[in-house]
Amino acid sequence: MSKPLTVEWGLEIAVSLIVLGAVLLIVGIMDVLHLYLDLGGWGFYSGAVGVLLLIVGIVWMVSILQRMRKFKLLVQEKSKAVFVRSLDELEYTVWRLPSKYDSLLLEKRREMGLK
Repeated sequence: MSKPLTVEWGLEIAVSLIVLGAVLLIVGIMDVLHLYLDLGGWGFYSGAVGVLLLIVGIVWMVSILQRMRKFKLLVQEKSKAVFVRSLDELEYTVWRLPSKYDSLLLEKRREMGLK
């Protein structure tokens, strides 16, 4: 079963939200300050939506990057005993990451001699 679109393309979607939010924020600021364009009073709303998209995109991107960092840290473990103890946490982390991390975990499990 494939993973949801928000998991497979989460990082790309987060970056897109950040870029769109930044553009909307800049457009909103330019409208409020009457620089180069006039949205007819919609500049405030554009800026507000831009700020919200920026916040959501940044939080989403940071959470994905933290999961990737956590995965790398757990996979670098050399001790089989410590790896087996952290396997539940590692599998949960992989479940929340794109499919390529499934194959990396499978490779590490084979390397450690696990099924």
